[in-house]
Amino acid sequence: MGTEETHDLRYDRVDGDPNLAVLVATMDATSEWDAIRRLRAWERAQLALTRGQRLLEVGCGPGHAVLILAEDLGDDGELVGLDASAEMIAVARARARAAACRVRFSVGDALALDEPDDAFDAARSERTLQWLPDPQAAVHELARVVRPGGTMSLIDTDWSTLTIDVGDDDVAGRVRSAMRSERGRPATVGGRLPELLTAAGIEVRAVTQATHTWDRWEPDQSPAPHGCFSITSLADDLVGTGHLRPDERDRFVATIRSAAEAGHFSMTLTMFAATAQVPTRR
Repeated sequence: MGTEETHDLRYDRVDGDPNLAVLVATMDATSEWDAIRRLRAWERAQLALTRGQRLLEVGCGPGHAVLILAEDLGDDGELVGLDASAEMIAVARARARAAACRVRFSVGDALALDEPDDAFDAARSERTLQWLPDPQAAVHELARVVRPGGTMSLIDTDWSTLTIDVGDDDVAGRVRSAMRSERGRPATVGGRLPELLTAAGIEVRAVTQATHTWDRWEPDQSPAPHGCFSITSLADDLVGTGHLRPDERDRFVATIRSAAEAGHFSMTLTMFAATAQVPTRR
């Protein structure tokens, strides 16, 4: 990733993004985070998929996680991936050519799934609910298409957990204050996954969490910490929400860059996961 290539904090407007390649590369990098690897490994054990089953992923993106789970479904199993972005679906289809089971990727609406009731043995959604206008409705839809006794898995971020330490209390305080605000989307939904499942009538089986830590950032090599949004986009977001004045933007970015160049940069973000079982009787 070049030093001039950036993307913002949003993943809800993908198609038509002039920096699509950067966005896909960033999503690939995100999949390498240790916290994501741990959550997905935990989820895989919880789902315990077997040969011949059908798995749905809503918000599949370029297909990272679900194509790994396809290995558990075998030749006679089926994987269905849905995403709101046609561009993401195109990437997922290209990557699915060597999948271990039957695969179908298509554009779809998480709030109105074009799938019949009780059609899947399991369903998952990862870091998608935070971009939806009604995450509770999406969880209800997931529950609808999973058969009685089937399993659901949700993984999502709670952006209120984002912290940054560059030796400047003012910078840390502004980021902390800004990230506690929902700002028109359910940015803290990760911490509410069990509540969403329970409200949908689904029995929560297990919950866990993982925190990713960035302990370095080299500004001269990348505009963003590995797999993360750019620091300039963070500043722009704070300006947009009133947590930073426009005339303070450049100083804010410069403070973080200087700290990172001196080796004094740390940032953390926590993600949550929950698995649940659809009741045998509805």
